[in-house]
Amino acid sequence: MKKILFAIVCLVASFTFASCGGGSTPADQGAKCIELLKDKDYKAFVETINFEGETAEEIDQQKQFFLELLTKKVDEMYETVGGIQSYTLVKEEIAEDGNTAKLQYELTYGDGTKDKSKFNMIKVDGKWMNEIKK
Repeated sequence: MKKILFAIVCLVASFTFASCGGGSTPADQGAKCIELLKDKDYKAFVETINFEGETAEEIDQQKQFFLELLTKKVDEMYETVGGIQSYTLVKEEIAEDGNTAKLQYELTYGDGTKDKSKFNMIKVDGKWMNEIKK
C-alpha cells in the first residue's frame, strides 16, 4: 500500500513540477515563483523548492511546514499591504559554473509600498529550483 501511495505522490509531483517549475533561466523561474505567490498558489510554490537529499517522509514534512507557513504568514502580510501589485527584476547573478544563481526583485504591493525579495536558485536536472538555505 505504501508503495502505491508513494508512486501516486511521485506522479502528482511530476505533473506539478512540469506545470509550474523549471523556468529556462533563473529570472524566468523567479518570476514564476512570484506569480505563484501573487496568485496565492502556495502549494505550487512549495513544489518549486529543492528538497533533494532528504527521505520522502522528511520531504513531505518540510513541504507541509512551508505550505502552512506561507498560508499563514503571506496571507497575513497581503491583508496588510494589499497583495503583490507588480515586480521588477533588480539583479540576477549566475555563478560561473551555471548551476546556482541569486536573484533580487523589487515588489510593489497594492498599497503602494515597495520591498525587495531575494531568491537563491539551483539547477536540478536542468531546471531552476528555489534553494532554501538552512
